[in-house]
Amino acid sequence: MKRLVDDTGSITFGLYEDRIDEVNYKDYRLETPMGLPVPRAMSSALAKQFHFLGIIGPELIIGMAVIDLGYLGSGFAYIHDRRTGRMTEARKIQKGGRGAVIDPYPETGKSAFSSSSLSIEMERGRISARADDFEISAELALDQAKPLRICTRTGYRGWTYTQKTTPVPLTGSVSLHGEKIDLTSPSYMALTDWTCGFLRRETFWNWASTASTLPDGKTLGLNLSCGVNETSFTENAFWVDSARTKIDTVDFVFDRRDLMRVWRITSQDGKVNLTFHPEGRREEKMTAMLISSRFSQIVGVFDGTLHQDDGERIIVKNCPGFVEDHYAKW
Repeated sequence: MKRLVDDTGSITFGLYEDRIDEVNYKDYRLETPMGLPVPRAMSSALAKQFHFLGIIGPELIIGMAVIDLGYLGSGFAYIHDRRTGRMTEARKIQKGGRGAVIDPYPETGKSAFSSSSLSIEMERGRISARADDFEISAELALDQAKPLRICTRTGYRGWTYTQKTTPVPLTGSVSLHGEKIDLTSPSYMALTDWTCGFLRRETFWNWASTASTLPDGKTLGLNLSCGVNETSFTENAFWVDSARTKIDTVDFVFDRRDLMRVWRITSQDGKVNLTFHPEGRREEKMTAMLISSRFSQIVGVFDGTLHQDDGERIIVKNCPGFVEDHYAKW
């Protein structure tokens, strides 16, 4: 079993082609900026974890997540009906991390959230979510995808490990307000984001992603981010039929006063030139004692071009996906 933190309590940062079986964050030798050791019980409480799943297709865009902040556990799931523009959502926050479970095994572990109004379970590609107005059941063919695994320094002593997997074929269905809709590939594709680490006390990020089937039958996965995972390495990449093209740093240009206006996303190396046209949004604002969060996840379509390493240009037109604007103090 390959573990992220070695026997000395340290990490080798960078991109990992081989799988990381266990993100053993409790074994990390966390210190204050002045070099004082942080007691293990306290360092474990400072770790942050979340696991997001997206399902994207012609009729629906689905998002769900389990979040474990130690002192808070939360979950959300939503379905955006692209035919009507209607967003159906369920979310719940519980103190003390109650109801939220994220095993430290990104390849094989279980992530789950349970409450009276919402339940989510993600384990070994088996996905289920249930709320008053919808029920989702799907199986992901994770063995057909090639994740991007990366760990970078975060602040002076922290770090962030993230594993982004896209595009992922799936089979399954959703029941939405009594209507059953098939989620089977190639019409629908999935993506996952598994993240754990000692993130900055105050942080932000922008993010863009898709998992789609292009008109010519090729599959497209995309993961672009700024704000985290940019110390020496980036998590930016796209995949065409599982062939990955690594991307340099990216820039998100959008109107912070109106996130439903067109976004523009470009990369420093010229491989990415995209616009994003919003269709709907899920947002959440929270302020409580010493923590606050302003989270906006927007669904819509990408247009533009991507350039592979061999010089081939990929035309992206009316391709559904996500962008995100998130500020957190936690």
